[in-house]
Amino acid sequence: MPPAQRRDRIRRTLSDWPFLIKGPSELLVDLCDMALMHDSYVNELRDRDPSKGLRDNERLEFLGDAVLELVVREHLFLSSEMREGDMTFAMQSLISNASLAYRLRESPFDLESLVLTGDCHNALSDRMLSGAFEAIVGAIYLGAGLATAREVCRRMLELS
Repeated sequence: MPPAQRRDRIRRTLSDWPFLIKGPSELLVDLCDMALMHDSYVNELRDRDPSKGLRDNERLEFLGDAVLELVVREHLFLSSEMREGDMTFAMQSLISNASLAYRLRESPFDLESLVLTGDCHNALSDRMLSGAFEAIVGAIYLGAGLATAREVCRRMLELS
């Protein structure tokens, strides 16, 4: 898909559920584009053309994982009287790679079709899919702020 067409698709995706971001900034579109580039894709492009300055989604995934964890911890703390160990267990079950990938695959949000991977991948593993979502959350945090990232996480995880 040509870059301009991909950016338009990302823009449209950001306006749909679970994002509901109207008129995303160019910065947010750029960050989300990066968030959707798996390292296998970027490494293959670098091998073909070392001058390409693409960056993979790993740093955004690192940040998004922390934002997602914060949102879930905050929700569990404020909405329950669970003990610490029970909250930790509940958090891990909500945001494990398998659980998050299951939610993503069952949702109307087609993340899998947006993620760019190297030729060695026929399908996204749970780890790759959940990592891409975490990277998107990191991109939204940087490009639209914590409140927007919080709402996206709450919608995706169905947290009330």
